[in-house]
Amino acid sequence: MHELSIAMSLVEMATERARRAGSPRVTRLNLRVGVLRSVEDEAMRMAFEAARGDSSCRDAELCIERIPIRGRCGACGVEYGVQQDRWDCPVCGAEGELLEGGDELELASIEIED
Repeated sequence: MHELSIAMSLVEMATERARRAGSPRVTRLNLRVGVLRSVEDEAMRMAFEAARGDSSCRDAELCIERIPIRGRCGACGVEYGVQQDRWDCPVCGAEGELLEGGDELELASIEIED
């Protein structure tokens, strides 16, 4: 379960950021995960529960934002989020092209206690 190693890194990073800010407690971690990453939300939450232990993240909430793959229509130029491997343009129906995204794994922000 690679989610545990990710969760351990998240706790380590958040704890260090809180320490540098002079805060005893992290209240929330905001994680961005692309749909192409092999990270299951529920497994990530369970791993975070295990990894946070008695750290400054012990009561923190883990919020996961799923980032879609972005497509662009070669015919009409519309950019859109690819849904369930459907590359066709939602406006004109033409086959889309890969634009970017879907592979993110990022600790976007943390919230700490003052």
